[in-house]
Amino acid sequence: MIAASLLATLVALQTTGESAVAIKNDNPETWTVEYPFLIRPYVADYRRCLALTNRRIAGKADFEQQHAGDVTRCVEARAKAVADSNEVLAGAKTTLSPAEVAQLFDNIGAIHIARGRDLDQQFMMRLAGAEAAGEAYEANKPKGLVIELRDASVVKARTDATAPAAQEQDKDGK
Repeated sequence: MIAASLLATLVALQTTGESAVAIKNDNPETWTVEYPFLIRPYVADYRRCLALTNRRIAGKADFEQQHAGDVTRCVEARAKAVADSNEVLAGAKTTLSPAEVAQLFDNIGAIHIARGRDLDQQFMMRLAGAEAAGEAYEANKPKGLVIELRDASVVKARTDATAPAAQEQDKDGK
């Protein structure tokens, strides 16, 4: 998902003619999810439920809301995954308490919402960059080309036999 959003951002940057600028995050947010290998299928099922949905791109930053809606939509899948995980871990060497399993799936949901928030921030940053580029262009765009045209009668006079008389008028100012 992150790779797809990164790829989409790079493609968008190539089409607009802007270059990507790396910005150091002063407050990085790192999520780590560790769990026994035994419950991997249940974690994958829950993550699949969260990820497999249609996203609406409506020109506003609402991906966090859409991702939060995924968490509420997948409540049944989460409950089944927690129950199945607790059942599998009951007799295993590596154990997690039911509270730890529930916290694990809560963290997966929180990570999903954080991804939506990150997409919103990227979207808003791109909008701000596009607006700033538009304003800079408007401020620095070249002014129109001004061509000074002579009176048509003077041009015509120079093309016919009376051209010397027209030149005399231009010198005298009459």
